[in-house]
Amino acid sequence: MNKTLLPCLFLTLTTLVSFAQTPSRNYELRNGNFYNGKDFTPGTWYVSNGLLSKKSPAKIDSVVDLQGRFVTPPMGDAFCSSVADNLSAANVSRHYTDEGTFYLQILSNTQEGRATVQNLLNKPGAPDAVFANGGLTCTLGYPFVKYEAPAQNIRTPDMIAQRYDFIKQQRKMLGNGYWFIDSKAALDKEWPKILAQKPAAISIYLLDSQNNGGKESKGLNPEIAKAVVKKAHKAKLPVWAHVETLEDVRLAIKLGVEGIANLPGYQWDGNGDVKKFELADADIQQLAKKKIAVATLFSHSQSATPRPAVRDFHIKTLKRLFEGKVNVVLGSDDPQRTGRAELNYWHLLGELDAGDILKALCENTPRAIFPKRKIGKIEEGYEASFLVLSDNPLSNILKIRLTAFKMKNGQWVK
Repeated sequence: MNKTLLPCLFLTLTTLVSFAQTPSRNYELRNGNFYNGKDFTPGTWYVSNGLLSKKSPAKIDSVVDLQGRFVTPPMGDAFCSSVADNLSAANVSRHYTDEGTFYLQILSNTQEGRATVQNLLNKPGAPDAVFANGGLTCTLGYPFVKYEAPAQNIRTPDMIAQRYDFIKQQRKMLGNGYWFIDSKAALDKEWPKILAQKPAAISIYLLDSQNNGGKESKGLNPEIAKAVVKKAHKAKLPVWAHVETLEDVRLAIKLGVEGIANLPGYQWDGNGDVKKFELADADIQQLAKKKIAVATLFSHSQSATPRPAVRDFHIKTLKRLFEGKVNVVLGSDDPQRTGRAELNYWHLLGELDAGDILKALCENTPRAIFPKRKIGKIEEGYEASFLVLSDNPLSNILKIRLTAFKMKNGQWVK
């Protein structure tokens, strides 16, 4: 690194992360390659008052020579399931930060799980997170057993099956890990309680809604789902739908949800006709037109045994989504790990464009989680949060996890 007698300090990479700092420090970032939404543009940017700018501030406290490194926005996980209600939350949160994921959306959590991790999140050096709290479903619909069985200290699949009749009678987690909404009257009664828990989004379950909505182990029927979305939008809350069938996707589009948390066939084992999971061209056009965020969760189909039909279906679907300009986002729904399994899976599919994946990771996902914030881009006036990479992620998307250093809101992250 060139060092000269300038009034500004040139920081080496080894001293950078330990530099005494406050959000008000001004930095010049020179000799970098900055992500522009498609590829990288060489140039110089400035950080002032925690924001990015192409204009030099009156005073520069430190000059950072990026030495040709690559600068991208941080990543997000639109369906994080490993922070709330996880005894290893502190470790997982650190892993997210280490990997360059600064934005998390928890689509399902208990109030206790949220309270326990509040001090781990939404602060310098840690991911920012939003919580949807308990999901809205029908009586005994999903995710009733997911939360009620552990609350009764029943945890293994065998024990759940043996004691299911007992579990069905319990309601310890009602109004916490899940809400039963079977009528508009029930929605009107419970809605003030739902809002009192201060959700940042509303999670609804559409599990073969047209045919089985309102039935045990399923979710909301179309009429109730419509009423929920109407109330959520009136409260200025985004709605994310968990789906099972193509008709569920079409219902979600019709209702005007902001996000779809998974796609049909995300757990497909390769048996049967794949056509029941394949989105029509019209579906993709509508998803793109309405700018609905779509998480696939395709990594959930991974197995030790190769499944060529599953792989082909996933490649074809992701390509069609990207080519159709759908707002694809990364969501993991992994109860123990970060979003790395989903990213690894996309990479291992081998036929996806790294530029499409990078945009999904660094632009689409953060902006879907925090739509009102200026994040997900290296642009004038956006939050000064970014990753500095030694290698170009367009040559290998997994390189995005190997950061030389990071900044969040104008402060260096160790």
